[in-house]
Amino acid sequence: MRWMFVIAAIVLLSSALLADPITVDSLPGPVRDSLKSVLQNPQEAVANIETYDWGPALIYKISITLNSQPYLEVHIADTGQILRTDENVDMADKDDDADDSDATPSPSPASSP
Repeated sequence: MRWMFVIAAIVLLSSALLADPITVDSLPGPVRDSLKSVLQNPQEAVANIETYDWGPALIYKISITLNSQPYLEVHIADTGQILRTDENVDMADKDDDADDSDATPSPSPASSP
């Protein structure tokens, strides 16, 4: 009985390993068009594309890098509808820190004796 589970696991893993990776060129037209609308900066690049089922729809989870750093994750339905966009928290913090460097420090409240 245990061998059946081992064989089933090997078959499932081997089919996943043999699957062709998804490229931008292999995306359906509506998904590719939506992705192009998201990619506005020429320094942005697609790092990874995964798929998952959500009810009857096939969803494309696309990881985007900016200057070779993880930047954005976008979920696009097979119809081209953008369902979710998540900015990488680390990149958002770096942007906020850069903005704060120009800020003038506020004076501290005077303490009374």
